Amino acid sequence: MDVDSSSVSSNSEPEHELSIYERIGEHLDSISCSTEAYKVLRQTKLTQALDNLAGSPFVSFKSRWDTAPFKLLVKGDDAGTWFKPDVEVLQKHATPSPFGRGEETVLDPTYRNGTELKADELAFSLQGDKKSHYISFVIHIQDELATSMFVGKSVTLKLYKLAIYGEGGHFDWHRDSTHSDAHHGTVLVALNTEWEGGDLMLRHQGVETVVNMHPTISHSKKSGDQLQPVVVAFYTDTEHKVMPVTKGTRLVLQYDVEAVEQAPRYRGPSYTPLREAVRRHQYIASRINTYPNLDQKVLQAVVDEIRELHEKGSTFVAFPLTHLYRKASVKKEYLKGTDSALFDVLENHFNVVLHPVLICAVEDGWERREEFFAHKYKSSEEEPSRAKGRGRRVFKNASFHLPQASAILQLSLPNGAHLGNEAQVNGEARYYGAGMFVEPKSDE
Repeated sequence: MDVDSSSVSSNSEPEHELSIYERIGEHLDSISCSTEAYKVLRQTKLTQALDNLAGSPFVSFKSRWDTAPFKLLVKGDDAGTWFKPDVEVLQKHATPSPFGRGEETVLDPTYRNGTELKADELAFSLQGDKKSHYISFVIHIQDELATSMFVGKSVTLKLYKLAIYGEGGHFDWHRDSTHSDAHHGTVLVALNTEWEGGDLMLRHQGVETVVNMHPTISHSKKSGDQLQPVVVAFYTDTEHKVMPVTKGTRLVLQYDVEAVEQAPRYRGPSYTPLREAVRRHQYIASRINTYPNLDQKVLQAVVDEIRELHEKGSTFVAFPLTHLYRKASVKKEYLKGTDSALFDVLENHFNVVLHPVLICAVEDGWERREEFFAHKYKSSEEEPSRAKGRGRRVFKNASFHLPQASAILQLSLPNGAHLGNEAQVNGEARYYGAGMFVEPKSDE
């Protein structure tokens, strides 16, 4: 059941060019990782809150998996394939789609005009490698959502229904009902039919967009026709609307997204969290359309965690931003999306300063254990008290928290070489980003 509910447009902004090394590389030698540093902390309550904030409320991307061969069965009847569905068979078994209005479940074609088939009425007839192919398709979506929407969580997809909108079909603004405590999102995948109109509109906390759900079709002599659907996902509290279909039939599979916290796990000596953060940021920028998370509850959770750290004695609390910026653009007026929203909220409660940041990963050659230290690219006039330790001066009463969803750029490998040299040697690897440094206001 779906529930009715009665802005600002936003598209994914391209990041600035990744030529930061050329602009600041000449200064790297003057910033030694043996000078003043903030000890980097991972897997803290604050990093979890920041990862929640970094999750995009809705995303879209093209699946890399060919879904053309997937066969459809409806109550045992052959209903074609994802590439060529039999609309007549599907409509024969479908029932009118209800929705929730207050405490009631109602049918009202002026608000929602469409039909549907529940998951238990559908089956995908998949033989041999096609079954594993479908499983890979689902796992691929789960991985993409764990990267872009549910950072640090375990994600599972469950087929819920097939929604059918013929000519004149539509569904006004509404939010999806949840079907379990773990149900936090919805995934939509359109089958290959011809339709016009029927645009999907999404809005969340004032951010609004329109998604083209038509799949991409390609042909090769070796593989024949291939179908790459557009995958759309959004949080269950996202309002969405299906505009009237003006021609043809729109068929969309709907999946529930279940997301649960996963306990920190040992990833082995080869795991490098900073490099993983770089890969994550570059991958999202190249493949997934994301949007800023402006949820006030999620923003407040970050405020609460920082205040708790201050109360426990951390005078300075710092963390990287979720976008990359030129050194000259690490200023309030140039912040984008979630970074801008978070700065505004934090500034109401704390003193907040922005700084370019250099993060050093120091590897122990015997145990292959990494320690991380963050340095301000340009020192501020006021610094917290510091103490000497482990061959470097580490600030006391200060902490730099590194979430998984950090926007950082790798500048050098452990041997100091430029990117592209994949030699595995001991030493330091350096990463660039921008950070927020937060301290209590004097009157608090």
